Amino acid sequence: MGRVEGDAGGLNVRAMLGGMFGWMVDVFDLTLVLFIASVLGEYFFPPTNLIARLLFVFASYSLTLLARPLGGIIFGHVADRIGRRLTMMVTLLGLGISSALTGALPTYQEVGLLATALFVLLRLIVGVFVGGEVSGSHLVAIESSSPRFRGLVSGVIESGYYWGYALAALTFALLRDYFGPRIFVSFGWRYAFLVGLVVALVGILLRLTVDEPSIYREVKTAGKIPRVPIAALFREKPLDVLVVLVLLAGIFWVAYATLGFLPTYLGTFLKIPMPMVFWGLTYAALIGGVITIVGGVLSNYLKRKYSFLYYSLIGIIIAYPLAVALRGGYVPMVISAGILTSVVGTGGVMLAYLAELFPTRYRGSAIGFLWNMASIGATGALLTAPLWLKSLGLLIGYTTMLIAGFIIAIIGAAITRDNTGVELRKLDETA
Repeated sequence: MGRVEGDAGGLNVRAMLGGMFGWMVDVFDLTLVLFIASVLGEYFFPPTNLIARLLFVFASYSLTLLARPLGGIIFGHVADRIGRRLTMMVTLLGLGISSALTGALPTYQEVGLLATALFVLLRLIVGVFVGGEVSGSHLVAIESSSPRFRGLVSGVIESGYYWGYALAALTFALLRDYFGPRIFVSFGWRYAFLVGLVVALVGILLRLTVDEPSIYREVKTAGKIPRVPIAALFREKPLDVLVVLVLLAGIFWVAYATLGFLPTYLGTFLKIPMPMVFWGLTYAALIGGVITIVGGVLSNYLKRKYSFLYYSLIGIIIAYPLAVALRGGYVPMVISAGILTSVVGTGGVMLAYLAELFPTRYRGSAIGFLWNMASIGATGALLTAPLWLKSLGLLIGYTTMLIAGFIIAIIGAAITRDNTGVELRKLDETA
């Protein structure tokens, strides 16, 4: 089944790649919405000025984030009570279809506020499936691979964010160049959302050959799964819940200040030509993906806790020079954006860190809920970004916004537990 060895001592390659493709679809859809925010604002919201339209789209995007915890709770429960495999199949298919449907919606000019309602509703549905994706896909890969591969698995799956980001930027750039700016704005943007469905189908084909992890089958067969796994999480691990929320909120803040806001920052505020922005972000995402994998692998040696601390401290130190480099020409912009969007490698650590904190019997519910609740922190970064820039200026405002997120991450990392390399079965024995 694509393993180098067995469940206890190997690497489940197909599960790892299947998880990576799922996260590609996740970020492809979410990022594409931000890349074409001005177009979506024109077609799905009442006529107004550019800034107001952008805020409308960002608010809808935030609704997607707000729907994610619901998806995490629903599909986390399914992942724990019924199975990881079913969860990862349903969430990826649902995500691919709901994303593709965005390209088929009628516009505000055609049906008025009904278009706004349908767009917002579809964003909520996407949020539910995105929230559920984290509850199943990576668990199969991590639970069926040995501790020595855990950092690699975490980094590779999380790198799917960057390949999806690169694909979104590449899709935007190619379609815009193919159709031309006028026709792309008219209807060419609709084709972009179909690409996510293709990626989802590739991920589903990989996942069809993946079995349930043996550690999960053992716990389920023994009848150790709680009737309400999320309730068991809050009853047994309340302190870990709070600490994880702080740590992940800081990382997500930086992630959405970069992955989410950079296209708007570079194009709308720094006035860099859009073709240069999106081709540049395509290459930058490739850099970010590699850094993420390296960050995950190194966390096996540095330990998860200290990886978060070291990477975040580096992020604070280099935030200002990287913000300066964004306006220093094409090559400096690409390199700077690549490092910034990687959140200095912290993303590659997160999945392994979370899997090592919680027992198998409610691991799906724990990660699904915590990951998605913390992502709401990204809402603050997106919605307040124009205020940071307006009050402090473009350079200092953007730098300060980045540093704020890293500081929050450091606070969480400083007080979290470290279980690097723990045998997951030991968590089940002591739970």
